[in-house]
Amino acid sequence: MVSYLVDLILLAALLVTTIRVTRMHRELVHLRASQGDFAFILGKTTETMDDMVLMVREFSADGKQLVNVLGSKIEEARKAIIDIEARADVSRR
Repeated sequence: MVSYLVDLILLAALLVTTIRVTRMHRELVHLRASQGDFAFILGKTTETMDDMVLMVREFSADGKQLVNVLGSKIEEARKAIIDIEARADVSRR
């Protein structure tokens, strides 16, 4: 009789363990799928960051060129203003 009671307790423990292992297996499968998605997203993020770094470098180079061009145009404008003021002074006399 005691043997049946022990067998019943062991059977219940085996059933609970089986249920828990099945749930853990499902969670592991889900985690593997999520890991694949995460790795894919991380790869895309890395590519995007690399593209952004390249764009910043290009913008920096283009920005320097633009600053140089604008600087020369400002100098030309200053010279033109000085010439206009000089001509205006001459024409007033």
